[in-house]
Amino acid sequence: MVLVVVSSPKGGVGKTTLVANLAVALRRRGRNVTAVDFDSQNALRFLLAPNHESELGIARCTARGLPWSDAIVSGQDGVRVAPYGEATTAERLLMKDVLVEKALSEALASLARSPDEIVIVDTTPGEGRMQERLEALADLKLIVLLADAGSMALVPTYRGGLMLRPMAERPDTFGILNQVDPRRRLSRDIADFISAHAAERFIGVVHYDEALAEAAARGESVVGVAPGSVAAIDIDGIAASLDRLTSPGPY
Repeated sequence: MVLVVVSSPKGGVGKTTLVANLAVALRRRGRNVTAVDFDSQNALRFLLAPNHESELGIARCTARGLPWSDAIVSGQDGVRVAPYGEATTAERLLMKDVLVEKALSEALASLARSPDEIVIVDTTPGEGRMQERLEALADLKLIVLLADAGSMALVPTYRGGLMLRPMAERPDTFGILNQVDPRRRLSRDIADFISAHAAERFIGVVHYDEALAEAAARGESVVGVAPGSVAAIDIDGIAASLDRLTSPGPY
């Protein structure tokens, strides 16, 4: 199993939409993919399995002592989805207490069908106990940032300024700059700055594209319904890099 954990310093950056589209793009490249939702908003199921109506998800499975495989549903293009599901406050809190690192590792590993299967995880925005545990287990970590002042202001402090440090020999953490709009000067300037000073830290850029929002509103992936769109091409490029980074052998 290859574990890819996707996070963001704040909400509203399009993280869940990117997770859904990357899962579909990776599946279209022939990878077995399971998408797991650790965000209590439970939105990933709408983007990958919009017709799924069961309340059962990983939170309730954890609370009831059930295997997470009981929550798995079939999603777009053959992506398997483990939704967060409906959960009471008590169930959400219990999940954080029960899933210490070993239990979390075992639960995630139980979802994989092959050693090279990609398990891509959507997380709650910000930082917390579950985030730390997931990132400790991750093979690759992706941090989603908007090309706006709000996201950029958080970069020096988020993860201790990780995105500003020199890249390690075998990097395991990459940024994704989302919703870059060349029509807006600030957005353009941020993208130019990243390209000039931190390009190696970013696995890709996703340009603003109404096709992405329209597809998400219908519970579809833009790579599936509008593969020639700017956003779909950007996302497929990131998926190609992830495919390479998570395949057996050297980077």
